[in-house]
Amino acid sequence: MKNVYHREIMEHLLPSGRDGMRVCQLVRRIYNLHTNLFANDLSYPDLYKSISRYLWSQSKQRKSPFKHICRGYYCIKSDVAVQLDLFIDLEAYEQPQRCHQEPKHEPKVRQLVFDFAQT
Repeated sequence: MKNVYHREIMEHLLPSGRDGMRVCQLVRRIYNLHTNLFANDLSYPDLYKSISRYLWSQSKQRKSPFKHICRGYYCIKSDVAVQLDLFIDLEAYEQPQRCHQEPKHEPKVRQLVFDFAQT
């Protein structure tokens, strides 16, 4: 079961490390990401209920990346965080170098100069 906000939950729980984060702080951050002055169709209580239930149910499963620390606090399991760090810290591939090409000589363009004073 994946939640719509799974990616945002992971993004906010990763920096908190083993200390974890309270559900209310996590929900407030995600709520602020998805609402603005013009679009306010997301309700805070519904979002809180959705995320808290998702974290609670996921923390009960062995394969879940989430771990329940104490009442209201969740973190990401350390073995999952290591795998994600390896994925994030990959070095960028080098740009493929183009084969050495000889510069093309463009034909010279003749400039036509008209002298309108003599006509």
